[in-house]
Amino acid sequence: MALRINGKDIKDAVLKTDQFEMRILELVPDHMKVTVKETSGHPFNFVPRFVEMVYPEKTIAAKDTGIVALDVGKSIEQVIEFKERLRIETFLMWELRYARRKLATIVVE
Repeated sequence: MALRINGKDIKDAVLKTDQFEMRILELVPDHMKVTVKETSGHPFNFVPRFVEMVYPEKTIAAKDTGIVALDVGKSIEQVIEFKERLRIETFLMWELRYARRKLATIVVE
């Protein structure tokens, strides 16, 4: 089973936004491990509870684990836990969102 994020293998995918870039290191049914790199030139607060997985039939939000502050040019590794187990099965497609903005489409092949 292969996970593709925006059409790229999970190990090669980098999700870029205006404020930060994020790489998904691991995606399992109860959590997701990510590396967040601050790229905007300003300090940035990463809020894991703003992350959600949007399936065709429902949305699964992340648990509130506090706010992580990043200094300019720094990066963090963060484990994001979800309120429910994620469904990961072959031929499934769903979206990853941060603060209601779509970051990626995830496909299981």
